[in-house]
Amino acid sequence: MRILLENLSKHFGKVRAVDSLNLEIKEGEFLVLLGPSGCGKTTTLLLIAGLYKPTSGNIYFGEKIVNNLSPKDRGIGMVFQSYALYPHMNVYENIAFPLTLMKKSKSDIDKMVREIVKFVQLDEELLERRPGQLSGGQQQRVALARALVKGPNILLLDEPLSNLDAKLRLIMRTEIKHLQKHLGITTILVTHDQVEAMTMGDRIALMQHGKIQQVGTPDELYNQPINLFTAGFIGSPPMNIYNSKIGKDDEGYYVLVEESFKLRFPEKIFRELKEENIFLGIRPEHVSISLQPSNNLISGIVYVTEPLGREVLLNIQVGKVLLKSIAPQNIKLSSGDKVWINFDVNYCHFFDKNGNRIKI
Repeated sequence: MRILLENLSKHFGKVRAVDSLNLEIKEGEFLVLLGPSGCGKTTTLLLIAGLYKPTSGNIYFGEKIVNNLSPKDRGIGMVFQSYALYPHMNVYENIAFPLTLMKKSKSDIDKMVREIVKFVQLDEELLERRPGQLSGGQQQRVALARALVKGPNILLLDEPLSNLDAKLRLIMRTEIKHLQKHLGITTILVTHDQVEAMTMGDRIALMQHGKIQQVGTPDELYNQPINLFTAGFIGSPPMNIYNSKIGKDDEGYYVLVEESFKLRFPEKIFRELKEENIFLGIRPEHVSISLQPSNNLISGIVYVTEPLGREVLLNIQVGKVLLKSIAPQNIKLSSGDKVWINFDVNYCHFFDKNGNRIKI
């Protein structure tokens, strides 16, 4: 099912939770609504589900406007953050509940429940248990089975992994993505976790203050952030971003972050640029360090090290600013050690004073 949101808005009094949002979700696509708390992503999901009515704008399922269609008639399956399982029903009854409302026969219900239980890899021995007797991962699978058992056209997931521990979250990320691809069902996931969004989504719609900041593939948002918000939100550890000034001297063009932090760039990069005050961004993995002094490199002092197992995140003091760099785990450094820093200028990002990407 293709979904189209056209100038969609939802206001709560003076609060514009969703503000003139335009977005197309393609048939069979896995789209992630990503953003910080309060950005409007869950409100958007609930508008699509029919649990909220829009203040203005339209929601299309295929070619049909569904603004006034009740949730039960929208052909959706939904998994909530809390799973919303009925505590007085056992697992079998929870999964069968949507089919009971559809007035399916007992034999059909039994067949469909047992098929979906196998599909989501839930042990049949758990069917007689109550939700309170299940682990978080088991409850997750029950909620998914209940959402999928009626064969919906659209699957809506509202932060379904946030209550799981880190290891189980990783397993369920993989399984949900596999299920979605196997079924080919149009799916929308809401999350504030950018790693979750990057690993699961075909495309990501990044939101802030009720508006979409950027829509694209994970690679597009990571490598070509359209503004400072995207640049700072996408990536872990986050991008290094500095308020800077472009200058030129006898040696050519440079970007000045501060007196001890001056980066040289090829003339072709800045020849057509009219801006003087810009924001410079570079990701930690594109910043390398040397233990040997060099006139071509910027010097800095290790502020703190953060071992990450296979690599080390270095926080380096350069003048008055901090810089993050990722180094191999075999580099042994301590706070106070002096290092020399090299930037891969091919991976630098530039933004104007309004925070919009400068295309160079």
